[in-house]
Amino acid sequence: MFKLSHLVALGAALLLGAPFAQAAEKPQEWELVTPNGVIKQAQIDPAPRITTLEGKTIALRWNGKNNGDVLLDRVAELMAKKYPNTKVVKTYKDPSLNTISGTPANSERIAKAMASVKPDLVIASTAD
Repeated sequence: MFKLSHLVALGAALLLGAPFAQAAEKPQEWELVTPNGVIKQAQIDPAPRITTLEGKTIALRWNGKNNGDVLLDRVAELMAKKYPNTKVVKTYKDPSLNTISGTPANSERIAKAMASVKPDLVIASTAD
């Protein structure tokens, strides 16, 4: 049974902010974190553009997918008519180059093979 003194003590504790009182609410502080990371942009100049195909070396690249070689054969035919002094190299006649690169090492191998013909321009057909 409660005595009057207990009620008075409880009332005083509530009024005076004793241990029974709730803590004052504080504003929350949040730190915004982006998962994207930092992107460093490098300013680069575009590759020089050729102004004519006359007398240039053009390498044709195919990755082995259906009918890409048919397209490139037609491109070679049209170029021979329009630019008779242009050298067209059908790199896809080498079976080891008729492939999707698939790995960084294979990409490098194909790029070196393409560069070895010293092309002024490379025309590629993926033909999907």
